[in-house]
Amino acid sequence: MSEEVSQEQPTRPIAHLVSRRSVEEDRAWAQLYAAIHQPSAAEEVVKQLDADAQSKRNHLALYIRAKTTLREQKVSEARNQRVGAFVRTALTFVVMGPLRLVAKAYVATRNVVVAAMPPVQKEPATARARALKNDPEFTSLTDLFGSVAAAPVSAKTSSRASRKTA
Repeated sequence: MSEEVSQEQPTRPIAHLVSRRSVEEDRAWAQLYAAIHQPSAAEEVVKQLDADAQSKRNHLALYIRAKTTLREQKVSEARNQRVGAFVRTALTFVVMGPLRLVAKAYVATRNVVVAAMPPVQKEPATARARALKNDPEFTSLTDLFGSVAAAPVSAKTSSRASRKTA
């Protein structure tokens, strides 16, 4: 009987270790099955199972679920892009449309107002007067005319002053 006990003792620790490993392995697989709906976990599972054909055959349901998760993620991203494009388009029409309309109306109104204004005419006398001011002969005649015109005015004021005193 002592021989039977000695033979059983070495097998118990090994069986105990195997069962412990299998429990931990089963727990890890259970967590993996639970997390497979997350795209990052699904991507990693697909990568690992593609590398090992035996594991892929042993966990075919996990592999299929991971592939389904990745496919659902792509469909969701495509839908989000379509919704985003629609929202951008709607906002462009709702917000930018009226602003563009107001800007076009402003430009059209400005063009009409500018067209309705009378044309600008240059006064030919202004250019001629500038030219004459720079002419030395004309300047001397202007000074002479100014002195002649001022003299009679002063004579008139002196004759009026003499009349008042008288």
